[in-house]
Amino acid sequence: MEATVNFSQEECTKKKIRSFVNEGLQDVKNNRLLDFDSTFDELEERYHANE
Repeated sequence: MEATVNFSQEECTKKKIRSFVNEGLQDVKNNRLLDFDSTFDELEERYHANE
């Protein structure tokens, strides 16, 4: 017989947030961050190209 575990919506949300934060911290630790200025400039260029 398999045991099932039921998590409340709040517990699931907490797990997802924790996972998201841990992935972000891992990116910081491994220096895998995007340069804000160049990324913003690229998005701005795309926006103006679609006008």
